[in-house]
Amino acid sequence: MKSSTWPVALLLSTLYCGDPLADPEVQRQRSQIPQEHQPGFDRFIENNCHACHGLKGDGNGPLNSSGRFDIPDFRNPASYRHGATVSEIRNSIEFGVEGGRTGMQAYQNIPPEHLNTIAEYIHYLQAP
Repeated sequence: MKSSTWPVALLLSTLYCGDPLADPEVQRQRSQIPQEHQPGFDRFIENNCHACHGLKGDGNGPLNSSGRFDIPDFRNPASYRHGATVSEIRNSIEFGVEGGRTGMQAYQNIPPEHLNTIAEYIHYLQAP
């Protein structure tokens, strides 16, 4: 990298580190979500769910850019391994999903009210 461009690269790489919701792409996606589901979207982003699941919940997050993992498309309930109800989604988040290409760690550190909000947001993504 040229020495004259490194300050710009450093600035861009740290600009949204403090608040992932400040990212313009995240803001665009958030603006398309009904207001009642925006808190769930916010928790989805703050807990970095989008890194694997993508901003749209389609399973195409940046950590799956290689396609190495079989991440469910939240818009398609048939792709869920342990059920697609709010309760089943919440359990998958809290206790994880075992297994090779579809495995996901448990997120027991997320407060219960945030787990519910995230699960309700993911369930909303199933809507036609």
